[in-house]
Amino acid sequence: MNNVDDKIKNVYYMLCYVFRSETLEKKNESILETETFDNIYNLFAEILYILVKKQLKQGLMKEYINLEEEMRLVKGKINLTKTINKNVKSVVVCEYDDYNVNSYVNRIIKASIFWLIKSNKIGVNMKSKLKKILLYFSDVELMEPKSIRWDQIKYNRNNLSYKFIIHLCYLILNKLLVSNTAGKYSFNEFLDDQSMNDLYERFVREYYKKHFKQFKTSAKKSRWDDIAGYSNDYLPELRTDITLEYDDRMLIIDTKFYSEVLRSGYMSNSRVVSRDNFNQIFVYVDRQDPQKTGRVLGMLLYAQTVNEGPINFITNVGHIIVIQTLDMNSEWGEIDHSLKELGIKFINNDFIQNEVDA
Repeated sequence: MNNVDDKIKNVYYMLCYVFRSETLEKKNESILETETFDNIYNLFAEILYILVKKQLKQGLMKEYINLEEEMRLVKGKINLTKTINKNVKSVVVCEYDDYNVNSYVNRIIKASIFWLIKSNKIGVNMKSKLKKILLYFSDVELMEPKSIRWDQIKYNRNNLSYKFIIHLCYLILNKLLVSNTAGKYSFNEFLDDQSMNDLYERFVREYYKKHFKQFKTSAKKSRWDDIAGYSNDYLPELRTDITLEYDDRMLIIDTKFYSEVLRSGYMSNSRVVSRDNFNQIFVYVDRQDPQKTGRVLGMLLYAQTVNEGPINFITNVGHIIVIQTLDMNSEWGEIDHSLKELGIKFINNDFIQNEVDA
C-alpha cells in the first residue's frame, strides 16, 4: 500500500471518529483495503456507495410530504381560493399528506450521487456503480445543493442510520461544488490545509474521548483576565484544541496540520518549529499553571509531512512542552498505536520522567 492510498484511507478513519461513528464493519474494511483510490472523491464515492447500499436493504426512509393537486374527487383538504380561481368545473384543488420516499435526507443523498457522477473526480467504474443505486431514487426529487439547509436537519429514531451518510454528503457537496456560473459547476480539491487542520484537530480530540474514558477530554475556552478595570472586549478568546485531564494533572494539546512543520530559524542552517505555535502553547499552559507546579503539560502535535522525518522533543522552559509528530501517511494501526502510547505516557507521567532523565 503506497503513501497516497494510506493518506486517503486514513481520512476515512478520521471521519469515523469525528462523526462518532462505530468502527468499520469488517466487510467494508476489506473492500476499502483491496481498492486503490487516486483521490479523496473516489474514496468518498466508494463509502457513499457502501453506506447507501446498506440503507437500501433497510429501506429508504419515508415521511409525510404535503402535496397540492388538481383532482376530480376530494382528497384531504380543499383549497377554496385556488379552486375558485381555476374556474374549471368538476375539478378541485386539494392539499393532502402523502407518505413517500421523497424525504429531505433522501433528496440530499440523490444530489450527492448525481453531482459525483457529473464530476470529473471519480473513475468510470465508480460512476457506473453510483448510476445503479441512483435508480432506487427515481421517486426522489433532485434538489440544488446550494438550497440545502444543513442546520435544519434533525435526527431521531427513524433517520439515525442516515447521520453518517448525510455528514459525508455535506463534505462532498460543500467541497466539490465551489461555484456556479450560468448553471455550470466548477470543482475543487478536498485536501486543502485548512480542511485537514480542522479535521485533524477534531479527530485527535474524539480519539481520546473514545479510547480513554478515564480522561476528561474537552476544548477549553477562556478569556483574558480583566486587571484593574481595563477592558478585554476586543481580545480574542483563548481556546485549546484538546485538553486532557487525569487526576490532578492536565495535558494541553495543540494540533497542527501543515504542509511543512519546520521553518527557517535565525541561524542560516537551523530549522525550528513556528515561534507563534510555541508561544501559543506556552500561554495556554501558563494560564492553567501560573505557579509552574509542573501539573500542566503542553504538546504541539504536528501531522508529519512526507518531506520531513519524525520529531520527538521535550523541553522545560518553566513548563514542560512536548513537540511531537504523528505520521498520518502510515498504516492506520501505527497511527492508533502512537496515539494510545501518548495517552499511556500521560497516565504514567512519563513525559516529566523522560525530561528528568534527559
